[in-house]
Amino acid sequence: MAVDAFIKFEGLEGAAHKLGNDFDRLGDGFANLGGAFLKFVDDVSSTDVNFFKADLAAHIKHDVFAVGDDFFKIGQEFIKLTGPLDTFGDVIVKFTDQFIKLTPSESETPFPLAADFVKLETDIKLTGLDFLGAASDIKGSPTESLSLAFNKISIDYKQQSDDALKLGEDFADFVRISGLSESKVGETFLKITLETVLISSADLKLSTDFQKISTDLAAASDSGPVKLDQVVLKYADDFVKLAQDLKLADGPFAALGGDIVKLAHAIAHPGPVTIPTTTTG
Repeated sequence: MAVDAFIKFEGLEGAAHKLGNDFDRLGDGFANLGGAFLKFVDDVSSTDVNFFKADLAAHIKHDVFAVGDDFFKIGQEFIKLTGPLDTFGDVIVKFTDQFIKLTPSESETPFPLAADFVKLETDIKLTGLDFLGAASDIKGSPTESLSLAFNKISIDYKQQSDDALKLGEDFADFVRISGLSESKVGETFLKITLETVLISSADLKLSTDFQKISTDLAAASDSGPVKLDQVVLKYADDFVKLAQDLKLADGPFAALGGDIVKLAHAIAHPGPVTIPTTTTG
């Protein structure tokens, strides 16, 4: 037996647009930080004879504060993301519950989507807080402290990489269980699944980059206090690699934002779809 109706979710498309824009803005923040790091590397590596020493010092000081400001902005964007993500996740969980009729028992566990959304939200908020902490360290703390801050961010990105893959698996499992693979809704869920793989890969690269620079900062501090620009000059290639991967991460996050909007539209306007009242895994 089946019914040809979806539960109506008022305001879903508005919430999805907000979340999509937030993901897009976060990606832009990554690109901006990448650009700031490239400018920093360029200035500390400059051999321009027309640069007076005082002018170069002023440029470098400006670069340090620009990088710090971009860390702060990204931290804010991560934290602001948690609210819309929580709203959207709650709606998606309620939507999938229409299809997944599993009764937990001693040998069965609930469908993990709700718990995995909570895990992602928690890790995103922690990442935001760690970016805010790094922003403060960049502008005035010893590089040893900054090394610890970068190490935390490296761990955060690794967690987010795992979270993205897990959500992608949940979406793919949902489409399989629900039998919606041939529908507009199912196709959009699967498209997001592909985006989560790209985001997971981007996050993993950033995790590696932040860990490498954390190691660079720690090594540079072994012989005593050292300024950030000295570390950037000594390990320029590592900072350029981070900058490039930050810029590349912009694309997958922007694409995810667009797909979230498409998913909300597909749910709100599904067309003729038969919803089974019972399913089998």
